[in-house]
Amino acid sequence: MAEENLPKMEPTRPTSNFQVLFFIIILCFAAGLILAIVSFSLKNPQKEAKEFDESKQMLIAAKILSSEGYFELLQEDGTLQPASFDTQKKILTPDSRKPPPLATEEDIKTVAKLRIRPLLTDAKGNLSTFSQKGIDLSTYREENKESGFGTAPDKLVYVILPNSSDDEKISEEDLIKDLTGAYAFVIPVSGFGLWAPIYGFIALFPGGDKVIGTTWYEQAETPGLGANISEPAWQKQFYGKLIFQPPTEGATDFQTAPMGIIVVKGRVKDIYGNSPRSKNAVDGMSGATLTGDGVTAAYRNSLTPYREFLIKMHNLSKK
Repeated sequence: MAEENLPKMEPTRPTSNFQVLFFIIILCFAAGLILAIVSFSLKNPQKEAKEFDESKQMLIAAKILSSEGYFELLQEDGTLQPASFDTQKKILTPDSRKPPPLATEEDIKTVAKLRIRPLLTDAKGNLSTFSQKGIDLSTYREENKESGFGTAPDKLVYVILPNSSDDEKISEEDLIKDLTGAYAFVIPVSGFGLWAPIYGFIALFPGGDKVIGTTWYEQAETPGLGANISEPAWQKQFYGKLIFQPPTEGATDFQTAPMGIIVVKGRVKDIYGNSPRSKNAVDGMSGATLTGDGVTAAYRNSLTPYREFLIKMHNLSKK
Protein backbone atom coordinates (compact mmCIF):
# COMPACT_ATOMS: atom_id res chain seq x y z
CA MET A 1 0.00 0.00 0.00
CA ALA A 2 2.87 2.38 0.86
CA GLU A 3 4.49 1.74 -2.48
CA GLU A 4 1.31 2.85 -4.29
CA ASN A 5 1.51 6.32 -2.65
CA LEU A 6 5.12 7.03 -3.81
CA PRO A 7 5.44 9.54 -6.71
CA LYS A 8 6.31 8.01 -10.01
CA MET A 9 9.86 8.92 -11.22
CA GLU A 10 10.38 9.74 -14.86
CA PRO A 11 13.25 7.78 -16.37
CA THR A 12 16.36 9.96 -16.95
CA ARG A 13 17.33 10.55 -20.52
CA PRO A 14 20.91 9.62 -21.38
CA THR A 15 23.23 12.53 -22.25
CA SER A 16 23.85 12.61 -25.98
CA ASN A 17 27.30 12.92 -27.53
CA PHE A 18 26.21 16.21 -29.02
CA GLN A 19 25.49 17.67 -25.57
CA VAL A 20 28.90 16.59 -24.27
CA LEU A 21 30.63 18.09 -27.27
CA PHE A 22 28.65 21.32 -26.96
CA PHE A 23 29.59 21.61 -23.26
CA ILE A 24 33.28 21.07 -24.05
CA ILE A 25 33.16 23.75 -26.77
CA ILE A 26 31.49 26.26 -24.43
CA LEU A 27 34.05 25.47 -21.69
CA CYS A 28 37.01 25.91 -24.06
CA PHE A 29 35.58 29.16 -25.41
CA ALA A 30 35.08 30.54 -21.88
CA ALA A 31 38.61 29.52 -20.83
CA GLY A 32 40.10 31.07 -23.98
CA LEU A 33 38.17 34.29 -23.42
CA ILE A 34 39.40 34.52 -19.83
CA LEU A 35 43.01 33.89 -20.90
CA ALA A 36 42.76 36.50 -23.65
CA ILE A 37 41.40 39.09 -21.20
CA VAL A 38 44.14 38.31 -18.65
CA SER A 39 46.84 38.43 -21.35
CA PHE A 40 45.59 41.77 -22.65
CA SER A 41 45.40 43.27 -19.16
CA LEU A 42 48.97 42.15 -18.39
CA LYS A 43 50.46 43.34 -21.68
CA ASN A 44 51.46 46.82 -20.50
CA PRO A 45 52.77 45.69 -17.07
CA GLN A 46 54.86 42.99 -18.77
CA LYS A 47 56.24 45.51 -21.26
CA GLU A 48 57.13 47.94 -18.46
CA ALA A 49 58.78 45.18 -16.43
CA LYS A 50 60.83 44.11 -19.46
CA GLU A 51 61.96 47.67 -20.19
CA PHE A 52 62.85 48.17 -16.52
CA ASP A 53 64.96 45.01 -16.48
CA GLU A 54 66.82 46.06 -19.64
CA SER A 55 67.52 49.49 -18.12
CA LYS A 56 68.90 47.76 -15.03
CA GLN A 57 71.14 45.58 -17.16
CA MET A 58 72.53 48.62 -18.98
CA LEU A 59 73.30 50.32 -15.66
CA ILE A 60 75.00 47.13 -14.43
CA ALA A 61 77.10 46.87 -17.61
CA ALA A 62 78.13 50.53 -17.20
CA LYS A 63 79.15 49.97 -13.55
CA ILE A 64 76.47 52.35 -12.26
CA LEU A 65 74.45 49.63 -10.52
CA SER A 66 76.04 46.58 -8.91
CA SER A 67 74.76 43.06 -9.52
CA GLU A 68 73.89 42.99 -5.80
CA GLY A 69 71.49 45.89 -6.31
CA TYR A 70 73.21 49.01 -4.94
CA PHE A 71 74.49 52.02 -6.86
CA GLU A 72 78.21 52.46 -7.39
CA LEU A 73 80.70 55.01 -8.71
CA LEU A 74 83.50 53.89 -11.02
CA GLN A 75 86.81 55.45 -9.98
CA GLU A 76 89.69 56.33 -12.31
CA ASP A 77 91.75 53.40 -11.03
CA GLY A 78 88.95 50.96 -11.81
CA THR A 79 87.74 50.48 -8.25
CA LEU A 80 84.06 50.83 -7.39
CA GLN A 81 82.71 53.06 -4.62
CA PRO A 82 79.26 52.16 -3.22
CA ALA A 83 76.85 55.04 -3.63
CA SER A 84 73.29 56.18 -3.01
CA PHE A 85 70.98 58.38 -5.02
CA ASP A 86 70.54 61.98 -3.82
CA THR A 87 66.93 62.76 -4.75
CA GLN A 88 67.48 66.51 -4.29
CA LYS A 89 70.63 66.91 -6.41
CA LYS A 90 69.65 63.97 -8.65
CA ILE A 91 73.15 62.51 -8.60
CA LEU A 92 74.89 59.51 -7.07
CA THR A 93 76.97 60.28 -4.00
CA PRO A 94 79.51 58.05 -2.20
CA ASP A 95 78.00 56.02 0.64
CA SER A 96 80.27 54.46 3.27
CA ARG A 97 77.56 52.48 5.03
CA LYS A 98 78.18 48.73 5.29
CA PRO A 99 76.42 47.03 3.73
CA PRO A 100 75.56 49.79 1.24
CA PRO A 101 71.85 50.58 0.88
CA LEU A 102 70.04 48.76 -1.88
CA ALA A 103 68.67 50.95 -4.65
CA THR A 104 64.89 51.22 -4.79
CA GLU A 105 63.03 50.45 -7.99
CA GLU A 106 61.94 54.08 -8.20
CA ASP A 107 65.52 55.35 -7.87
CA ILE A 108 66.75 52.92 -10.53
CA LYS A 109 64.04 54.13 -12.91
CA THR A 110 64.96 57.74 -12.18
CA VAL A 111 68.69 57.22 -12.73
CA ALA A 112 68.01 55.31 -15.97
CA LYS A 113 65.75 58.10 -17.23
CA LEU A 114 68.31 60.76 -16.31
CA ARG A 115 71.39 59.09 -17.75
CA ILE A 116 70.38 56.78 -20.64
CA ARG A 117 69.72 58.28 -24.08
CA PRO A 118 68.88 56.08 -27.12
CA LEU A 119 70.30 57.24 -30.45
CA LEU A 120 70.71 55.84 -33.95
CA THR A 121 73.89 55.53 -35.97
CA ASP A 122 74.28 54.58 -39.63
CA ALA A 123 77.00 52.67 -41.52
CA LYS A 124 79.14 55.82 -41.70
CA GLY A 125 78.95 56.49 -37.98
CA ASN A 126 76.60 59.46 -38.27
CA LEU A 127 74.19 59.97 -35.37
CA SER A 128 70.51 60.88 -35.37
CA THR A 129 67.62 60.85 -32.92
CA PHE A 130 64.54 58.66 -33.19
CA SER A 131 62.38 61.75 -33.65
CA GLN A 132 64.56 62.99 -36.51
CA LYS A 133 64.08 59.65 -38.27
CA GLY A 134 60.39 59.49 -37.39
CA ILE A 135 60.89 56.11 -35.72
CA ASP A 136 59.11 54.87 -32.59
CA LEU A 137 61.62 53.37 -30.15
CA SER A 138 59.38 50.56 -28.84
CA THR A 139 58.32 49.48 -32.32
CA TYR A 140 61.90 49.66 -33.58
CA ARG A 141 63.16 47.46 -30.75
CA GLU A 142 60.44 44.85 -31.27
CA GLU A 143 61.10 44.69 -35.02
CA ASN A 144 64.91 44.48 -34.84
CA LYS A 145 65.70 42.59 -31.63
CA GLU A 146 65.58 39.12 -33.16
CA SER A 147 67.66 39.92 -36.23
CA GLY A 148 70.08 42.14 -34.29
CA PHE A 149 70.20 45.93 -34.14
CA GLY A 150 73.49 46.00 -36.00
CA THR A 151 71.82 44.61 -39.12
CA ALA A 152 69.41 47.56 -39.38
CA PRO A 153 70.28 50.58 -41.56
CA ASP A 154 69.88 52.71 -38.43
CA LYS A 155 71.60 50.96 -35.55
CA LEU A 156 70.65 51.41 -31.89
CA VAL A 157 73.26 52.80 -29.51
CA TYR A 158 72.73 54.08 -25.99
CA VAL A 159 74.67 57.07 -24.69
CA ILE A 160 75.21 57.06 -20.92
CA LEU A 161 75.55 60.53 -19.42
CA PRO A 162 77.98 61.34 -16.58
CA ASN A 163 76.94 61.58 -12.95
CA SER A 164 75.77 65.19 -13.11
CA SER A 165 72.84 67.26 -11.91
CA ASP A 166 72.63 68.67 -15.46
CA ASP A 167 71.67 65.33 -17.04
CA GLU A 168 67.97 66.16 -16.99
CA LYS A 169 68.58 69.20 -19.22
CA ILE A 170 70.52 67.29 -21.89
CA SER A 171 68.47 66.12 -24.87
CA GLU A 172 69.28 63.66 -27.63
CA GLU A 173 69.70 66.61 -30.01
CA ASP A 174 72.31 68.13 -27.67
CA LEU A 175 74.27 64.88 -27.64
CA ILE A 176 74.48 64.69 -31.43
CA LYS A 177 76.12 68.12 -31.46
CA ASP A 178 78.63 67.25 -28.74
CA LEU A 179 79.44 63.79 -27.36
CA THR A 180 82.64 64.79 -25.58
CA GLY A 181 80.91 64.65 -22.19
CA ALA A 182 79.55 61.10 -22.53
CA TYR A 183 80.30 58.67 -19.70
CA ALA A 184 79.87 55.53 -21.79
CA PHE A 185 78.28 53.94 -24.84
CA VAL A 186 76.15 50.80 -24.53
CA ILE A 187 75.66 48.56 -27.55
CA PRO A 188 73.08 45.74 -27.67
CA VAL A 189 74.60 42.30 -28.24
CA SER A 190 72.76 39.25 -29.55
CA GLY A 191 73.56 35.84 -30.96
CA PHE A 192 73.03 32.14 -30.36
CA GLY A 193 74.27 30.01 -27.50
CA LEU A 194 74.09 26.23 -27.34
CA TRP A 195 70.32 26.01 -26.98
CA ALA A 196 68.69 29.33 -27.83
CA PRO A 197 69.22 33.01 -28.71
CA ILE A 198 71.16 35.14 -26.20
CA TYR A 199 70.71 38.87 -25.61
CA GLY A 200 72.85 41.29 -23.65
CA PHE A 201 74.68 44.62 -23.52
CA ILE A 202 78.29 45.75 -23.61
CA ALA A 203 79.32 49.12 -22.18
CA LEU A 204 82.34 50.93 -23.60
CA PHE A 205 84.40 53.86 -22.40
CA PRO A 206 83.99 57.07 -24.46
CA GLY A 207 87.12 56.16 -26.43
CA GLY A 208 85.07 53.46 -28.16
CA ASP A 209 87.57 50.62 -27.68
CA LYS A 210 87.79 49.68 -24.01
CA VAL A 211 85.12 47.70 -22.16
CA ILE A 212 83.53 48.90 -18.92
CA GLY A 213 81.33 45.86 -18.45
CA THR A 214 78.89 43.44 -20.02
CA THR A 215 75.67 41.61 -19.14
CA TRP A 216 73.50 38.89 -20.62
CA TYR A 217 69.89 39.45 -19.60
CA GLU A 218 68.24 36.70 -21.68
CA GLN A 219 69.71 33.24 -22.18
CA ALA A 220 68.71 29.60 -21.81
CA GLU A 221 72.09 27.91 -21.46
CA THR A 222 72.86 24.91 -19.25
CA PRO A 223 72.77 25.85 -15.52
CA GLY A 224 76.21 25.67 -13.95
CA LEU A 225 77.91 25.59 -17.36
CA GLY A 226 76.96 27.90 -20.22
CA ALA A 227 74.52 29.82 -18.00
CA ASN A 228 77.59 31.24 -16.22
CA ILE A 229 77.71 33.95 -18.88
CA SER A 230 75.09 35.71 -16.74
CA GLU A 231 77.14 35.40 -13.54
CA PRO A 232 78.93 38.53 -12.21
CA ALA A 233 82.04 36.45 -11.38
CA TRP A 234 82.53 35.59 -15.08
CA GLN A 235 81.50 39.04 -16.37
CA LYS A 236 83.99 40.72 -14.03
CA GLN A 237 86.95 39.83 -16.27
CA PHE A 238 85.64 41.99 -19.14
CA TYR A 239 86.61 45.30 -17.52
CA GLY A 240 89.41 46.98 -19.48
CA LYS A 241 89.35 44.52 -22.41
CA LEU A 242 89.77 45.92 -25.94
CA ILE A 243 87.16 45.31 -28.64
CA PHE A 244 89.48 46.15 -31.56
CA GLN A 245 91.81 43.15 -31.66
CA PRO A 246 95.41 44.36 -31.28
CA PRO A 247 98.13 42.82 -33.45
CA THR A 248 100.98 40.83 -31.94
CA GLU A 249 103.15 43.92 -32.44
CA GLY A 250 102.67 47.50 -33.57
CA ALA A 251 99.64 49.80 -33.37
CA THR A 252 96.07 48.65 -33.93
CA ASP A 253 94.56 49.49 -37.31
CA PHE A 254 90.99 50.38 -36.35
CA GLN A 255 89.78 50.19 -39.97
CA THR A 256 90.76 46.54 -40.47
CA ALA A 257 91.21 45.00 -37.00
CA PRO A 258 88.80 42.16 -36.13
CA MET A 259 86.26 43.28 -33.52
CA GLY A 260 84.74 41.65 -30.46
CA ILE A 261 85.86 39.76 -27.39
CA ILE A 262 87.24 36.24 -27.73
CA VAL A 263 86.14 33.59 -25.22
CA VAL A 264 89.08 31.20 -25.26
CA LYS A 265 89.00 27.47 -24.58
CA GLY A 266 90.80 27.53 -21.26
CA ARG A 267 92.65 30.44 -19.68
CA VAL A 268 93.88 33.54 -21.45
CA LYS A 269 97.13 33.44 -19.48
CA ASP A 270 97.91 29.94 -20.73
CA ILE A 271 97.10 30.75 -24.37
CA TYR A 272 98.25 34.34 -24.91
CA GLY A 273 100.37 35.05 -21.83
CA ASN A 274 100.93 38.79 -21.57
CA SER A 275 100.91 39.42 -25.31
CA PRO A 276 98.71 42.18 -26.80
CA ARG A 277 96.17 39.55 -27.86
CA SER A 278 95.44 38.82 -24.20
CA LYS A 279 93.79 42.26 -23.96
CA ASN A 280 91.09 41.09 -26.38
CA ALA A 281 90.22 37.75 -24.73
CA VAL A 282 88.57 36.31 -21.61
CA ASP A 283 88.72 32.93 -19.91
CA GLY A 284 86.28 30.31 -21.13
CA MET A 285 83.87 28.26 -19.01
CA SER A 286 84.63 24.64 -18.20
CA GLY A 287 82.27 22.32 -20.06
CA ALA A 288 80.69 25.14 -22.08
CA THR A 289 82.85 25.41 -25.19
CA LEU A 290 79.91 25.77 -27.59
CA THR A 291 78.35 28.53 -25.48
CA GLY A 292 81.71 30.29 -25.46
CA ASP A 293 81.92 30.05 -29.24
CA GLY A 294 78.41 31.49 -29.48
CA VAL A 295 79.31 34.39 -27.19
CA THR A 296 82.47 35.11 -29.22
CA ALA A 297 80.41 35.20 -32.43
CA ALA A 298 77.76 37.37 -30.79
CA TYR A 299 80.29 40.03 -29.77
CA ARG A 300 81.97 39.97 -33.19
CA ASN A 301 78.74 40.14 -35.20
CA SER A 302 77.09 42.71 -32.95
CA LEU A 303 80.03 45.12 -32.65
CA THR A 304 81.45 45.04 -36.19
CA PRO A 305 78.53 47.02 -37.72
CA TYR A 306 79.35 49.85 -35.28
CA ARG A 307 82.96 50.15 -36.47
CA GLU A 308 82.66 53.60 -38.07
CA PHE A 309 80.76 55.03 -35.10
CA LEU A 310 83.33 53.71 -32.62
CA ILE A 311 86.24 54.98 -34.74
CA LYS A 312 84.66 58.44 -34.69
CA MET A 313 84.31 58.26 -30.92
CA HIS A 314 87.91 57.08 -30.61
CA ASN A 315 89.19 59.98 -32.71
CA LEU A 316 86.99 62.41 -30.79
CA SER A 317 88.36 61.23 -27.46
CA LYS A 318 91.96 61.68 -28.69
CA LYS A 319 91.21 65.33 -29.43
